[in-house]
Amino acid sequence: IGVLAAMLLPALSAARESSRSVTCSNNLRQFGIGLQSFAERNDGVMCSGAFNWYWDGPITEVGWVADLNNFGTPVGEMLCPSNPAETAEAISQFVETPVSSLTGDDCVERKGSKATTLPDGTTQKNPCRELIEGGYAPLSSQRVNLAINKLFEKSFNTNYTASWFLARGGVVLEDGELTSDRPTDCPASLKSRNSTKGPLNQALLDASPVSNVTVPLLGCGTTAGVLRVDVGEYLQAGTQYVYSMTGGPRENPTMQTPATTGMPKDGAIGVGWWATWNATVQDYRAFAPVHQRTCNILFADGSVRAFTDENDDDFLNSGFTPSAANPFQSDELELAEEKVFSGYKIQGE
Repeated sequence: IGVLAAMLLPALSAARESSRSVTCSNNLRQFGIGLQSFAERNDGVMCSGAFNWYWDGPITEVGWVADLNNFGTPVGEMLCPSNPAETAEAISQFVETPVSSLTGDDCVERKGSKATTLPDGTTQKNPCRELIEGGYAPLSSQRVNLAINKLFEKSFNTNYTASWFLARGGVVLEDGELTSDRPTDCPASLKSRNSTKGPLNQALLDASPVSNVTVPLLGCGTTAGVLRVDVGEYLQAGTQYVYSMTGGPRENPTMQTPATTGMPKDGAIGVGWWATWNATVQDYRAFAPVHQRTCNILFADGSVRAFTDENDDDFLNSGFTPSAANPFQSDELELAEEKVFSGYKIQGE
């Protein structure tokens, strides 16, 4: 009996994981339909941003999770069942980030919509505004209760990660240098909406030489950290959360943002900005191979495909050379350019 059980257990485990992967793929397909529906209602813009309070804005009003959830797709009830992470970076920000960090600049509107007065005279606020105006301390019961009542009970949660292309669209360059439309107060950053073209637009895809079959939108998320507080019956302290989006175009192998200040357009990599930006590789470390070494990814054509971590280093390499500056164990190409686009911009010059 013991021998028979030993023979059956791996098969049962594989069958369970196969079922979980199918559920995950179906979730992503539904999200794809939701993003297309959003685009049809919003002049081709596929979403309003990443699910990230700090970089994008109030998480019940801005970001792909809010976009889908507010129009009938209960994103928080559609988690990847294989991912050990059960929540998102935005939830960590909501329960842990000091109010001073959320109000210390005006690079992003983080309060969101104004309060409204209901017919009975009571005031209604979105949870991000309520938290900031209430001055609720990090990890406090006020924050936890707000998260339970206004986020989790209304399906504002996910363990999927958006691609940088979906959330940011492309870089804004001035003479080859990454710039911010508000440089004095809001430094240039690949994460910032002020330095990028905004969420992906269907018109940009249609005009691009890049096939939408290769442009990723969402995928199984990599663990970014752990929560430091229980959130009711939904999450325990120590629960892992995923990154809100992938890292964008990075230098190979340093994984840094290209430093092209003062470079002319012409010249070799490191000398001319055109060659330097064109040599960048998309950082997809925030997509995780959680399904027995495979990761499910949704693409702009609506398809969902699985990609395998061939060398078992827990990352999917899109073309980086292994070095002390990055976590890749080999140069094995797991996200080939012809399958997953890895350039720094979708639209050609």
